[in-house]
Amino acid sequence: MISRERINAVLQSKTPDRIPVFPNIHFGTAHLGGYKIRDFATDAKKNAACLIGAYKECGYDGIQVGCDVAIEGEAVGSKVDYPEDNVPSVNEPFLSDPKIDRLKMPDPHRDGRMPVIIESTRIVAREVGGKVFIASSVMGPLNCAAQIRGVENLLFDFYDRPSFVEELLSFAVQLGGVYGKAQVQAGSNCIIIGEALASPAVISPSFYERFVRDKEKLLIQSLRSSGAEHIILHICGDISAILAGCASTGTDLIDIDWMMDIGKVIENKEIKDAKITARGNLNPAGVLMNGNPEDVFFESKKLIEANKEKGRFILSAGCNMHPVSVPQNLKAMVKAAETFGQFSAKIQ
Repeated sequence: MISRERINAVLQSKTPDRIPVFPNIHFGTAHLGGYKIRDFATDAKKNAACLIGAYKECGYDGIQVGCDVAIEGEAVGSKVDYPEDNVPSVNEPFLSDPKIDRLKMPDPHRDGRMPVIIESTRIVAREVGGKVFIASSVMGPLNCAAQIRGVENLLFDFYDRPSFVEELLSFAVQLGGVYGKAQVQAGSNCIIIGEALASPAVISPSFYERFVRDKEKLLIQSLRSSGAEHIILHICGDISAILAGCASTGTDLIDIDWMMDIGKVIENKEIKDAKITARGNLNPAGVLMNGNPEDVFFESKKLIEANKEKGRFILSAGCNMHPVSVPQNLKAMVKAAETFGQFSAKIQ
């Protein structure tokens, strides 16, 4: 099987030739390509070259196009800081005052760095799209709103002005739909919804249910209507308390962070009923960043052997991988999948 076929087999509840490896990595490929992260974040050709180069050298199955969480916020008007070798971040949110009427929908082909990601997606699709599974990134409604309003401001808004939060989240849904559609048209097979702030470590499960879940569902519906074949929902941390809510959004993949038992997620009733594939969940700031290839090979082996017969499992990191993990530790993940990820019989 080629890489794209391998991932698609898992998503269709079929048996691949081995467990796929689809690492959660984008800016982490910058150094392998010979660039600082600032270059990777601002130049579509360099962005694509790094992503394609890492894929070819390490031999994994999916490319994740993106860079950071500030792209939509910047396109709306938030001011962004660009460290030379770290990811860009918002330093002045556009709506420091809660004036919703200031918002205007940006053009993904013109505004901010959205054109960088769209063009990188187009290059990746043109160069390797026939072989590899391609996923591009949008911010989830809560993450996007926070990049426009500011994280702390938004968290207070939940209590002080909930109607404003509803309006801002609705705007974020529309923006994610417009931006995601442009990525699909550029050649992406899948859209990753980055929604770290929806973690129970940040907002309560009740707030997730009240404010966020249905907005994610609307965004996913919009992306599917634009032609997205698959959706990955990425929420950081232990999401056990909101797992049922996540399953109801309409996503067909879900990222599982390193502190969770991914096997329990795969076997969760709501996840199984919704036919959701779990991607994860090596520790990106632990073994992948600080371990050697032998450590990564061993930890990958444990994950594969514990979960491969359950079906709907893709080996990855629990969150974004750092450049120091590339290429040796990425190669170790692939080697483990090639060594231990074979199937003796079809998954039932």
